[in-house]
Amino acid sequence: MLASITELERYMDIKFSNRQNHAAEYVLEGLQSELESYLRRPVEVATFTENYRVESTNVGIPTSSFFYDTTIGTDEKPQTFLQPPYTVYVRNSPIVSVTSVKVTAPTPGSVQETLEDGRDYVVRRYGIDVYRTFANDDIQVIYTAGLAGDGIKHFKLMILRAAAREMQNMHDDVVGIKDLETRNVAPLTTGFTPEELASVRRWRRVRVS
Repeated sequence: MLASITELERYMDIKFSNRQNHAAEYVLEGLQSELESYLRRPVEVATFTENYRVESTNVGIPTSSFFYDTTIGTDEKPQTFLQPPYTVYVRNSPIVSVTSVKVTAPTPGSVQETLEDGRDYVVRRYGIDVYRTFANDDIQVIYTAGLAGDGIKHFKLMILRAAAREMQNMHDDVVGIKDLETRNVAPLTTGFTPEELASVRRWRRVRVS
């Protein structure tokens, strides 16, 4: 997690009990998950394994579409085709590194083939251009991706602020029960405020596929 229980205690200048430690863990995990859902990407670098099926529309293009082919209209040799790269848009970004890309043909008994970086595929920030693949092939991608959350201090501060509000609400509720009277304390906002989410909008992933 980006923010730890110890950091939350320091931020609030308070020492949690054992029960409060468990509650704080749930709160911190939930807030980080909420932030990742809003940004549509992980805020910490992690490893992912994903499988994709090449669309059946990924077919070869005649070379005559790009340049003049002297074999057109003759019996010397058949027309040749070029296979365009197939772009795999991974579910998490930005990509930090790719461990492996493997392709399996749809025919029975096909053996999974490991592709070579730089020759068979090229890595982009949001996906991989695969050059050695055909329609209906299965592609397995193992990669690491995510934002450098530890280097973006604003993320941790956001989580600590929101977590402090939720922990303060819990504290006021518990004290009010112990006192057997209503505490005249307005409940603080839970989760992130619209202003806080607006402040991290520039890191949000815009899906184009």
